[in-house]
Amino acid sequence: FLLRARRRAEAAHILVVNHALLLSDVATGGHVLPPFEHLVIDEAHNLEDEATTRFAFKGIEGDVLDFLDRIGKRGSERGGLVGALNEAMRGTPGILASEAYLSSLGSSLIAAAAKARARAAEPFGLLSQVFSDFSVDRASGDRLLITRAIRVQALWSDVEISAENLDTTLKDVLSGLENLRDLLESGDQGLLNQDAVAAEAADMCQSGNSLKDGLQRALLADDSSLICWLERSRFSGDLAIGTAPLEVADILNQQIFETKESVILTSATLSTEENFGYLRQRIGLEDAEELLLGSPFDYPNSTLIALPTDLPEPNANDFALETGHLLVEACRASQGRALILFTSYGVLNAVYNEIKAPLESEGILVLGHGVDGSPRQMLAALRENPRTVILGTSSFWEGVDLAGEALSLLVIVRLPFAVPTDPIYQARSALYDQPFEEYALPQAILRFRQGFGRLIRSKTDRGVLIVLDRRLTGKRYGESFLRSLPRCTVRELASREVAGAIEAWLS
Repeated sequence: FLLRARRRAEAAHILVVNHALLLSDVATGGHVLPPFEHLVIDEAHNLEDEATTRFAFKGIEGDVLDFLDRIGKRGSERGGLVGALNEAMRGTPGILASEAYLSSLGSSLIAAAAKARARAAEPFGLLSQVFSDFSVDRASGDRLLITRAIRVQALWSDVEISAENLDTTLKDVLSGLENLRDLLESGDQGLLNQDAVAAEAADMCQSGNSLKDGLQRALLADDSSLICWLERSRFSGDLAIGTAPLEVADILNQQIFETKESVILTSATLSTEENFGYLRQRIGLEDAEELLLGSPFDYPNSTLIALPTDLPEPNANDFALETGHLLVEACRASQGRALILFTSYGVLNAVYNEIKAPLESEGILVLGHGVDGSPRQMLAALRENPRTVILGTSSFWEGVDLAGEALSLLVIVRLPFAVPTDPIYQARSALYDQPFEEYALPQAILRFRQGFGRLIRSKTDRGVLIVLDRRLTGKRYGESFLRSLPRCTVRELASREVAGAIEAWLS
């Protein structure tokens, strides 16, 4: 299948790929896609995040153990790569000329894997101690940014020693794997299913090197161009070590923009306050022609933005309760046909519990992201039954295309600022003299505009946007969000007036 797909791609004039495949081609030096000189990147507001994800690394102790288990276990001739090798030798008639050497390679691999397995727990145990000792601020939650101040501590020296020991044993494992791969790929050794064993050895070399290099860069390199953090899983309790590039601008500029004859970046949300400065700076686009186009939609007559003025602040204890009361009345007025966007599952679940029973008692179905099925299933339910309300998080802020009356009410519960304790956000915001104005605010505005774009999808659509975050009207920067949107009809209302305004506008 892969070879056929590549042959079709090589013969094509136009290729349509996703961001991940494009960036995989960048990461491998052009070994994924055929050569090309002209590139159009749609939804280009996601390019920085996609590049960050593609060049990131995350590893847990279980990843090391799983990799070693793929080789096999000491004292066992079955299972794993070594087991497959032994079976391949048994399945051939007569005595192989290379049998003794292959058996020796297999035994050496089992022994090397056992040594590495014995070293795997120590660095992650020490990292757990680092996480415990330096996560003094409970608000930081499940993640801890590894700073220079942490790396100079005595405990981190212990981490480095244990990491070097693990790295040495992993090198021995990979050396054996590479010897086996090279032998199996060099010619016919008379093995049964030799190609399959060789492919498994090659795959393990690739995945093992990625794992070893990722751990080495995170724990031993102290690279200022790399963000490094620890992350505790809320579900399994596993501690992961993660890394991501501090900036992707140089990568994108040197490996995409400067190497192509032409690159076009397009999206409905590339600008903030009618300029492209923020995006150009984040992705390293130094020299480009710009075109900022208006919308074909009649927003002043199609879209009402309702701003309740008397709700509690989003962090207040009674925010979910008061929000729930308003949303019940609002969704009754719109007869469902609603999408409510959240920035966290915690608030979503609290509001879900407040509105589900009152609305469903009136025949309006309430579906929560992470509670009632996948996003695709929930959107299908809304299409089939407009008397539906969807509560969604990140994946619903973009890509949702419901034209017509199926979606008439959009609610943004909270302005979509990044979580301040996110390690990538922390590290990148430190690059700015004014991190809020220069980084956090433009980032949130782009996300806000994406959410707004879910409402009006055709020239005949009509809808209401409610923003429940009082900061939109109470903070100086709130005006920047409103200026980033097309010119709509905007009204500041008391909560008790919102339902009537929705009913009047939609009728």
